[in-house]
Amino acid sequence: MSNLSKIIVTLVAFIVFFIVFMTIVEIRHDAGHKTPGVFGTIALLGVIGAIRGIWCKDDKSDKNDKDDDGNGSILQK
Repeated sequence: MSNLSKIIVTLVAFIVFFIVFMTIVEIRHDAGHKTPGVFGTIALLGVIGAIRGIWCKDDKSDKNDKDDDGNGSILQK
């Protein structure tokens, strides 16, 4: 995935997070609470996981290139 597409998907993830987070805060505020609570924490951890997944380096293609050198035994690969 190119860097431009990663940036665009990251921005979309942030926008969706802010919409969901503001909805959670508003619903809890109407109920008399002052903090987002557990659902706010879950939403925050979800967006952190999504961004880490977007920017994670794809090691599968690099691993296949390194395994084909033929210098080690089968157990070392």
